[in-house]
Amino acid sequence: MDVEFAFICDYAEVAGKINALGVGFDRVNAPKLPARHPHFHVVAQLRFSLTEVGSKDMTVNLIDADGENVVPTIQGSLEVAKPQAGSLYAKGRVNIGFGNVEFKKYGEHSVRVTIQGREVISIPFDVAQPPSTT
Repeated sequence: MDVEFAFICDYAEVAGKINALGVGFDRVNAPKLPARHPHFHVVAQLRFSLTEVGSKDMTVNLIDADGENVVPTIQGSLEVAKPQAGSLYAKGRVNIGFGNVEFKKYGEHSVRVTIQGREVISIPFDVAQPPSTT
């Protein structure tokens, strides 16, 4: 299994291909704490060998700088379908939406995706006060 790409964005959907808006999300501006962020998505595309086709256990954690969960762990599965004849690899696509997340701390946060017990994605972002306009 290899990660082809992974990112956080404002919104995404998977309909044959991945459509995403606001790619490059790396900061939540929070004038005060606690702060709520209305929504964002974590998107990834993984490449699997033909021998890895099937259902994979997946967990997703959103953690703060102290390693504490910001939201409860998301548990599910990733279905890796057999590719079309002639293809050497299968693809697995991940699109996890987060809504109304409450951040209680400033600092670095991270979304971490684990598949079959192996952390394969870690995407950092900051929760910070907005830059001064003066």
